[in-house]
Amino acid sequence: MTRQVPRQRSERPTRPQPWWRSAGSWGDRWTGAPPAGSALGLRRALALFGLVFCGVTAGLSAAAGQVGPAVALAVIGLTALVDLVVIHRRTVSARRDGRPRS
Repeated sequence: MTRQVPRQRSERPTRPQPWWRSAGSWGDRWTGAPPAGSALGLRRALALFGLVFCGVTAGLSAAAGQVGPAVALAVIGLTALVDLVVIHRRTVSARRDGRPRS
């Protein structure tokens, strides 16, 4: 009779990969969203949301006569605007140099 050779430790296991390590994740199958290109896209979306939200809320607060919250929200909105400018400059310089966005 022949004996089966034991599996070597250097071999990879033949078990299937778990669902969270497979090529298409659950989120991609459910939403159909493409994989993220870079972190700058999310940062741009959040800064744009912050700018719009703080601008609208600051305007409503100023119209209601609440100066303190209006000034605080305007400062936060200005910070979001500066962040959008920085993101734009990074994207343009990366495109000009031919390197991928980071």
